[in-house]
Amino acid sequence: MSALRLPWSLLAAALILVLTMGGGAWIDLRIDRMHARQVEISAGLEKTVRLNQALHAMLVIAMLEQNTLRSASYDTVHAELELTLRTIGQLMRELGLSEEVAALVAQRGELHRVEQQALATMRNAQWPQARQLLSNDAYVLARKVHEIDSETAIGAIQGELDATARYYGRIRGASLVVRAAALLLLLWTGVSFSRQMSRELAEQARLREEIAAANRQLEDKVRERTQELERANDRLEQLSTTDSLTGLANRRRFAAVWADEWHRASRMGMPLAVAMVDIDGFKAYNDHYGHPAGDECLRRVAAVLRTVAQRAGEMAARYGGEEFVLVLPGLGPEEATALGERLAQGIRALEVPHAPASGFERVTVSVGVASLVPRTGDSAEGLLRAADLALYKAKQQGRDRVICAEMPTPAAARA
Repeated sequence: MSALRLPWSLLAAALILVLTMGGGAWIDLRIDRMHARQVEISAGLEKTVRLNQALHAMLVIAMLEQNTLRSASYDTVHAELELTLRTIGQLMRELGLSEEVAALVAQRGELHRVEQQALATMRNAQWPQARQLLSNDAYVLARKVHEIDSETAIGAIQGELDATARYYGRIRGASLVVRAAALLLLLWTGVSFSRQMSRELAEQARLREEIAAANRQLEDKVRERTQELERANDRLEQLSTTDSLTGLANRRRFAAVWADEWHRASRMGMPLAVAMVDIDGFKAYNDHYGHPAGDECLRRVAAVLRTVAQRAGEMAARYGGEEFVLVLPGLGPEEATALGERLAQGIRALEVPHAPASGFERVTVSVGVASLVPRTGDSAEGLLRAADLALYKAKQQGRDRVICAEMPTPAAARA
């Protein structure tokens, strides 16, 4: 599944929103600067009006009182007026109103020329000439025109600023509309993207669940297969260590158990006994009744051996043909012989008819028993050989009996 990508509409809406917000901030800054310029120019023009009036009043008072001291600060006030006009001129040129301020400067220059002439006549005490200059119709008209033009300039500036403000206001309005549209697009795209992401996450969760379910099924199959293999291995192990006819342990299993029990008896200093069992005249039985009947006889004898060897650690095994062996840990000679007697009696109790050629009425067994506590010099093979010799003696002495091998005692071995 492909990774989630931000839709182009979301990116475009975010970009438009950022641009319009930046543009709106720039417009607000522009309007604020224009307003500041307007206030500064208006204040400057009003100041020029006041300074013009102050200069005229200064000259008129000096003339009426015929006192030139009244006009001593004329040059200072006029210098301030010129500085104010230059400042206003610079600000108005920035706003594209240089013609208006140029007219005001020209008018002020003409007024200053007349006032300078009047001031010179006052200093020469030519008061009638000074009065004539300041009351001249041309001068008075020029002063009025200058005042009117100053007010007109203030109005023109206000109008220009208002027009510019309306222009930027329209731009701001359009920017707000675009911003609102971008915001709506951003919200719509965000909701759509959120829904898409939710669907993608749900799909991912579904796929993860499917994968988890598949993994669980696979694990179950692997576990089931492993259990089957373990059971098969157990079965193979059982088949490899069990006699298929009687169900007793086979000779391979006997050899392993016998070695373990010998080491354990040697380590713990406890007695270990073994009984070799052989069915008397079994060849005659097979020849007379046939092999199927012989196999059944073997199974019945094995069942009796299984009932006799029931204690922990005891084991009955088929040693080969009609011969069996019992591993009897912890039993001394007397206990092992008694167990052999119980076994022989159990076989007799089966009342299995024997072949006439055998010389016996029923099937019996001969048992050879051997027991000792393992010590240095003894061996598991020696103990097994002693039991086999005891079995041979039981056969020689007429069969259907139990013979216990005479093993050397520890004292006799030391002697």
